[in-house]
Amino acid sequence: MKSILIVHQGAIGDFILSLPAVEAIHRFYLEAHFYFIAHPGIVEILQRRPYFKQVFNCSDRCWTSLYSSEGTLPAVVHDLLPQVESTFVFGRPASQIIADNLANHFGNPAHRLDPFPEPDLCLGVGDYQCRQLEKLGIPATPPPDAIIAPSHHNVLEARDFSSRNLGPRDRFVLLHPGSGGKQKLWAVAGWLSVINKLSTHRNIRFALLQGPADEGIVLHLRSQLESNSAILVENWQLGKLAALMSEADLYLGNDSGITHLAAACGTPTIALFGPTDPQIWGPQGSQVSIIRWQPGSSFNEQAELGKISEPPLEAELVCKKAREWLQI
Repeated sequence: MKSILIVHQGAIGDFILSLPAVEAIHRFYLEAHFYFIAHPGIVEILQRRPYFKQVFNCSDRCWTSLYSSEGTLPAVVHDLLPQVESTFVFGRPASQIIADNLANHFGNPAHRLDPFPEPDLCLGVGDYQCRQLEKLGIPATPPPDAIIAPSHHNVLEARDFSSRNLGPRDRFVLLHPGSGGKQKLWAVAGWLSVINKLSTHRNIRFALLQGPADEGIVLHLRSQLESNSAILVENWQLGKLAALMSEADLYLGNDSGITHLAAACGTPTIALFGPTDPQIWGPQGSQVSIIRWQPGSSFNEQAELGKISEPPLEAELVCKKAREWLQI
């Protein structure tokens, strides 16, 4: 069985943006097993893909040898990783040494793909990477909206959650008010306005997603909500979260890895973008709507100016788009 090695040291959101390129490589090497040196969390989102074989944690110290001019494959994985036909390294020019070392080790091509376009190209990350593949002779047709398929076990867990918390006619809306970058947080007043206005419609049920870095903003939001207006979904693993997203009628969130996960699950998604350019960094797919918020609408700025009680202007647009997706 042929093997392909992919090196991608980006966070989960960055990796999901690279999935169109990974899928294109899979279609070109259709019978190959894929091995990854990457964030271990990708196991949760790739485990049902036919090509996925194994992931090695890119944070392990053993990989530092690949940054040396005389770098070698770590002995700990030497026997676990079979002979590789081709290697693809997603990384900036400094990562070329990794590609060179892996090419020397396996005696086969190792291609470095620049992960992010320059802003003046006005090109999305996925399209930019796929164009580089096309120059290598690898066709890159658009992938389906739902690239990520959760495991059967996770689907059962998500359905159990839904059966315990939702009525048979409820429309289920997931909301993630957090982000890994504090500057990407939309105002709590905005989320509060959206929840309150959409909740006037019958059978709308919200769940708030909270990860390890989101406790502050989620606590701030929940303190202003009625006690039964939103379910708390706290620190779920990515695979289980993907299954819940596949059950949802709509997802709302900031520029974050979790928002990219929702879009890659094929869930109707409204993504709120502030300082980053969604034309480059935005989630892709026909089920995605992107709304830009203006300076002064961020969580931190609102708090500093004492304007938490005043919803930002974008809140009404978010509600309008949500009603369209929910057909209410």
